[in-house]
Amino acid sequence: MYNALKTDLAEFLGITKDALHIHIGLAIFFGLAVLLKRSPSSLLPWLGVLGFELLNELMDIFHWHAGAFSFELGDSLKDIVNTMAWPTIALFGFRLAEARKPRAIPASALIETPAE
Repeated sequence: MYNALKTDLAEFLGITKDALHIHIGLAIFFGLAVLLKRSPSSLLPWLGVLGFELLNELMDIFHWHAGAFSFELGDSLKDIVNTMAWPTIALFGFRLAEARKPRAIPASALIETPAE
């Protein structure tokens, strides 16, 4: 049922399941940043995406198929990479941008104190 829901969503949007992972990964990443009131440079939204994706893959790895459980590790690893790629790039991009921001100098640092 869960797999059918993902297939139906991908077909409705006119995209592949791989592309669905990419879009949903980014949506969860930025959605969590907004909901948690955190910068996208925070590790928390990224960890949230990772948690969602690992849970999704656990459901996919051991899905019931034709009367037996099937184990599809290769497909799961590909899905994890697809889901985490852009959130990871965004995380490092935002962290790099923050590191390059000029830092404000406190006024107290600008005032010279007389030498004793």
